Amino acid sequence: MKQHRILALFLSVLLLTALLAGCGASSKNMAADTAPSAAQNWKTESAAAAEEWGYDTPAEAPAETETAWDDAADTGFTTSAAGNAELDTGDNSSLSDYAAKIIYSANISAETTKFDEAVARIEAMVTDYQGFVESSNVYGNTRYNDDGTTTVVDRHASYALRIPADKFEQFMSETSSIGNVLSSNRYAENVTSTYTDYEARLSSLRTQEERLLAMLEKTEDVESLVALEERLADVRYETESIERNLRNMDMQIRYSTVSIDLDEVEIYTPTVTAQRTFGEKFADAFSDGWRSFGRSFQRFILNLTEALPSLILLAVIIIVVVVIVRRCVKKSRAKKAAKQAEAPQDEQK
Repeated sequence: MKQHRILALFLSVLLLTALLAGCGASSKNMAADTAPSAAQNWKTESAAAAEEWGYDTPAEAPAETETAWDDAADTGFTTSAAGNAELDTGDNSSLSDYAAKIIYSANISAETTKFDEAVARIEAMVTDYQGFVESSNVYGNTRYNDDGTTTVVDRHASYALRIPADKFEQFMSETSSIGNVLSSNRYAENVTSTYTDYEARLSSLRTQEERLLAMLEKTEDVESLVALEERLADVRYETESIERNLRNMDMQIRYSTVSIDLDEVEIYTPTVTAQRTFGEKFADAFSDGWRSFGRSFQRFILNLTEALPSLILLAVIIIVVVVIVRRCVKKSRAKKAAKQAEAPQDEQK
């Protein structure tokens, strides 16, 4: 009995193995039969579309897929041992070009006690570094003098400069000569991905334009002509927009933007180290307090001097009014005394 059971189990295993092998072979045959049929359907549809638009029937695709990987060598790709396509970078120059699409910019805030010299220094630096002033604005507060003239004080200058990118760092290192730099911020924006996307989209649009022009030459139907011309106008508009964006990006990449805010002051804002002793803090506080008192006293004297003519005129008016009032009071008292003296004489009569 045991031998019969073992024999039956062995036969069952053989039967199951044969069934699985048959299923695998049938699935391979089905896949092999399906691939040519799908390729044939694709060829038929492509030929029909080409005939409809007036193009020649495209050539058949190669039967063997290995030739597609052989053509990869012409497009900069190589095939690895595992059969995957890999990008053939060649030398490192392409990688350096890929990482070169960077827009540099900076913001500088400074103050100066010699405003005119600082402004002249900024413009001279722009000329020396072969840049240009994109925008500038200089303004201040107007002070009216007693002689009828005006003076501009507390001036402020705002500059937007464009400096060649290869001289950006050198220019930034010399900005300390403008005056007392309070803050300096730098930024770097990598726009390589956006730039390459624009280029790819532009290439696709130009290909579409060529195909649309070819279709226009062969199409005689009015509705088709109108539709093709509308699509061609959209493609050309989008092409011009992308070209304009690429020109702007090229300009920003070639010329870095440096924004400078310059204030005119009488005394520089003290810049000290972050860690200070108590004695240093006390000395700075005393010095700041003394300077604040000096500035307040100066403002008081100046304001008093400015208001002195008005105060003198007001004092003269007050004195005149007081003199007039006293005279009036004296006259009134004299009249009362005269009336009192005349009253007893009338009673005696």
